[in-house]
Amino acid sequence: MSLNRKLTPLLLGRIVQSTQFQDAILEIHFTDGSILRIKTAQPGELPTWQGRTVKRIRQQKTLMLVDFADDSTLNVTLAEAMSSVMLRDKQGVMEYAD
Repeated sequence: MSLNRKLTPLLLGRIVQSTQFQDAILEIHFTDGSILRIKTAQPGELPTWQGRTVKRIRQQKTLMLVDFADDSTLNVTLAEAMSSVMLRDKQGVMEYAD
């Protein structure tokens, strides 16, 4: 599984404040006010990721893995290999889109 070299440096060290599913969109809200929106293949059950710190993002085609500093991993199946991930800062300015 390849490291996402663009998204990893942007998310490294950010702490999850909350997560939610709305339809098939996974939203990860971080304590700095930024929001990561991921279009998923289908809604799923979402464990509590609150308080966990992002270590790295790995991605291969439609599989995205968010690794946390505590060695836990969030597995996400993307709706499409491209155009499924968007990160905005607390002012709503786009930091990343794929």
